[in-house]
Amino acid sequence: MASPDDLRKRLDALNRRPLPEQPKEAPREVPPELRRMRRQLEERRRQAPSPASPPDPILYRRDLPQPERGGPRPRLRGGRPVALADAVDGVELVGPCGGQSLLIETAVRGLEDRTAQLCDAFARTLSRPESNIRSWIAARCGVSDVAASDLLFVDLETTGLGSTPLFLIGTMAWDGDGLVVRQYFARTYAEEAATIGLFLRDAAARSLLVSFNGKSFDVPYVRVRAAANRVDYAEPTAHLDLLHVARRIWKGRLPDCRLQTLERVVCGRGRHGDIPGSEIPQAYHDFVRTGDARDMVECLKHNLLDLVTLADLMVRLPAPKQERTE
Repeated sequence: MASPDDLRKRLDALNRRPLPEQPKEAPREVPPELRRMRRQLEERRRQAPSPASPPDPILYRRDLPQPERGGPRPRLRGGRPVALADAVDGVELVGPCGGQSLLIETAVRGLEDRTAQLCDAFARTLSRPESNIRSWIAARCGVSDVAASDLLFVDLETTGLGSTPLFLIGTMAWDGDGLVVRQYFARTYAEEAATIGLFLRDAAARSLLVSFNGKSFDVPYVRVRAAANRVDYAEPTAHLDLLHVARRIWKGRLPDCRLQTLERVVCGRGRHGDIPGSEIPQAYHDFVRTGDARDMVECLKHNLLDLVTLADLMVRLPAPKQERTE
């Protein structure tokens, strides 16, 4: 490396004359107040105890789900992941407009003794011309002649309350000698169109849709998502919304008319270990990202129990009083 003198000689040669001498600055005096602060800081550092071990480093993970501000936290679970194929017995179906969706079919009669009794009570009650179920259907929907096979129960599981994708459409209908739950499940976001198309095909084959808050939520949601996925949509011919019926009967007599409140008070049964509805959207996003199906099994069970509760609630309806047709 060249010395400072050599560098100066080269610069003088390039400049063709000696460079002017720069006046040397006198060293700046440190103010007394600053010197005092430095001494105090050094004294504090000497007196402070040294940590036993260095703190753990902060690690940032870009692949962790980021919850919405104010929304539910991600469902982070320990243990061994479970593949969907090992957790549920489903069949791949091709939608009317292409694409695939997974069908999970469950016979309600085979779940337990109580659900077998529910199937019998549902068929027996609906077969009576003057039953309370028929009276409510006639009063709210204007349909007087209806058979068990005409009804299609529906319940959605979505990724939010806006126009975000839906991933599960649960249906229940009378098939042979009992109620059968058919759940159309989109394993990825790309399977939403097939899931909607398969449900709409089933709905077109039935004359009466039964839901809980379906007039305000489920049906408009399907309509919006069908348009987003370019799936042909047709409005249900008749629609019995049991939330409106429940409010007509039990408003002011119960704390609220939520489905699980009616399930507990009117139907006399409760749920244990059920996944909260607020956690279902994040659980689905986690499933798509990781493939771990443990929470999806809970979502499918939650959806199935909602459908069973709709039928249980119908057979317990009291007779309507001076209802008008809507």
